[in-house]
Amino acid sequence: MGPCRKFRMTGLRWAALAIVTLGALLVHAYGTAADFTITQKNNTFSVPQITIKVGDRITFVNADSANHHVYSETKGSEFEIVQRPGRSDTVRFSRPGSVEVECAIHPDMRLEVQVRP
Repeated sequence: MGPCRKFRMTGLRWAALAIVTLGALLVHAYGTAADFTITQKNNTFSVPQITIKVGDRITFVNADSANHHVYSETKGSEFEIVQRPGRSDTVRFSRPGSVEVECAIHPDMRLEVQVRP
């Protein structure tokens, strides 16, 4: 057996190496993500605007006594959450740009999320 033979990899070993490498890249990409909290109280968001980075998450907390229907129709950043009082839901923002967030039940509730690369 020559010295090169012990470094030969089978297809299964290549696949395993690729999966481990991909996992490491994903951990690096999302491992630095930050978490933010936006509270809904008195039919308003706790802030009118927030700047975050790609991969960051925002948790929307319904601290009101009323239901909220939080959503975004911004292309590439669409989401929809129906929240009863006391509920919290988290959204990851994966594309850079400006994302408009609103409440379908309370049309004056608006939030601008600036997502930076």
